[in-house]
Amino acid sequence: MTDILHYRVPNQGKIKEKGVFKKVNSFQSVEGFILSSFLKEEKFVFEKNAETNDRDFIRHSPYCLSENEYLTQATSFLEELKKKKIAKAIFSRVKELAIYHSAEELFDKLCSQYPNAFVYLISSSCFGSWIGASPEILLTVDGYEAETIALAGTMRTTDSSLWRGKEIEEQQLVTDFISNKLSGLEVENRVQFPREELIAGSIKHLSTRFKFRTQFELQEKIIDTLHPTPAVSGSPQKKAIELIGKYEKHNRSLYAGVIGFISKEETQLFVNLRCAQLIDNKAYLYIGGGFTKKSNIRDEWLETESKAETLQKVFQKK
Repeated sequence: MTDILHYRVPNQGKIKEKGVFKKVNSFQSVEGFILSSFLKEEKFVFEKNAETNDRDFIRHSPYCLSENEYLTQATSFLEELKKKKIAKAIFSRVKELAIYHSAEELFDKLCSQYPNAFVYLISSSCFGSWIGASPEILLTVDGYEAETIALAGTMRTTDSSLWRGKEIEEQQLVTDFISNKLSGLEVENRVQFPREELIAGSIKHLSTRFKFRTQFELQEKIIDTLHPTPAVSGSPQKKAIELIGKYEKHNRSLYAGVIGFISKEETQLFVNLRCAQLIDNKAYLYIGGGFTKKSNIRDEWLETESKAETLQKVFQKK
């Protein structure tokens, strides 16, 4: 028996590999497809052409907050954020959705619907079955030329109004974090580009690109230094992660972790957003929003609903 690995890098062809995901302690000198949990306590590498007899899959469904539960928890989350003077923290939830297509069909539909996203389908006894279409680049490297993106702030693509101060501030925190972290790494020719909009399905984000030169031996250090960015954890990072752990009722597992492939010639790594865990005939969508002192709880709920649409409209019965 082999695990499932299907993926599609933005604007490229689909790749389907045979092999097995294996747990590792480090990505140092690793080449191949990799993924990790949110805080990187668990790291996996895909070993091509390997086989396993272990097929006892995870069947435990994550906890799904109702709207009223979310509003109650989020209110306490925001109050403590303000009390502890945390600039930003991400509060996420899980949404249960019935699905009427096979995992393979969902993967193909996501590839067609979102050509600019990193789309994947993975399945292993190590972590269960997951699918996603992430717009967020963590690190891409072509030879020595590298790029990362500070992505945050959310609006519907149909909304032509100006970006609010809350979203601009939220994205600037991520930009400053990445800029400061890159300054402490041994990278060369670093360039920061002007802020721009990035379209991801029915929603758009603010993004700032960074380009620089690096070496393969430094890639794991870059990953560990940049991830998790304030876009998926918060700022200051340690306090934000502690707040997340206190109020989120689900285990993030692979949500907001690292996913993609790494090699000496080319690296394409993404943050695992717009993703879902597949259990039986249901999908469990992981969706979050960035809280600052300017957050409105109702608006944050609506933002998670907007983000859920990326997968929801593809998963719906037709």
